[in-house]
Amino acid sequence: MASPSNMNPGIRTRFLIIADTHGMHYLPDTKPLQPIDVVIHCGDLTSDSQLAEYKTAIHLLSRINAPLKLLIPGNHDYTLDTPTYQHLLDHQPSTKPQQQGQPPPTHGRPDAAHHLFTTAQHTHNIHCLSEGTHHFPLANGAHLALYASPYTPAFGGAPGFQFPREEGHDFDIPCGGADGGGGVDVVITHGPPRGVRDRSWASGGRHVGSAELFAAVARARPRLHCFGHIHEGWGAEVVRWARTAGEGGSPGRQHGSVVLADLGSVLPLKGDGAEVVRAKERRLGEYAWGKCVKTSHCAGNSLPVVKGVSTLFVNAAVAGQPVKPPWVVDMELPEEGK
Repeated sequence: MASPSNMNPGIRTRFLIIADTHGMHYLPDTKPLQPIDVVIHCGDLTSDSQLAEYKTAIHLLSRINAPLKLLIPGNHDYTLDTPTYQHLLDHQPSTKPQQQGQPPPTHGRPDAAHHLFTTAQHTHNIHCLSEGTHHFPLANGAHLALYASPYTPAFGGAPGFQFPREEGHDFDIPCGGADGGGGVDVVITHGPPRGVRDRSWASGGRHVGSAELFAAVARARPRLHCFGHIHEGWGAEVVRWARTAGEGGSPGRQHGSVVLADLGSVLPLKGDGAEVVRAKERRLGEYAWGKCVKTSHCAGNSLPVVKGVSTLFVNAAVAGQPVKPPWVVDMELPEEGK
């Protein structure tokens, strides 16, 4: 049986990845980014789940020139989490009993936000994904198999799609075979996995990602796992997985990690010398000029990602000061029908 590294690498596919736009009228200049095959938004389209903010996010995505746009909600998009939103409506304080359970016009009824995205799918090919596995034939002839989940451990004030950390969550990411076939190529979540791009300054630098999510990704070993939620975790790294218990520890654990960029690579840190600060300023200027961070992980690149062998993790949270650039990622996907 052929090893994953010896298989046909597939069709080169370009992803534009963003997260945590929080209702901003934020749009990268996509002209230098062409062509984009798939746009991915990893959640927190809004700050307060207002209908006007959803409309801004839909307008943002509709203006990006790409044949397919995919998104998941985040914890700030709580009106898309119908049970949570209904609970909030039923328990909202009110001095008038007749207003109990009535939605404010800024947020609409529990189905209002869902209706916006149903319309956006028909008019702009913008898909708001439910939790689970999805398959898309792409315009470039590739096939995209992905797993999506908006759920995160409870953290922060916004209540959407959150679960008690002590109860955990079942991230049912399908695994492929030993030859690299089957399973999924891409995982899209709102929150990070435990230990990867998940350090929170608000928690004193602690890791706040999901341990269950890391375990599920380590078993499935997709080519790409993208997320947001922890703004200060912006950045990307390629992780190579241990193949055996004797190689870097237990199977499914990291055997090596190469950081491509993070906030520490573009923002001055205490103790940085003048030359280091100038280098960081140049790098940030290059990102600003290109409106993105581009990285390629195809066969022949210095860090190719191979399904079952290595995974590119991307925290694409753009919110904060400064506003961070989105990520443009090239990698190969299998041909449709193969």
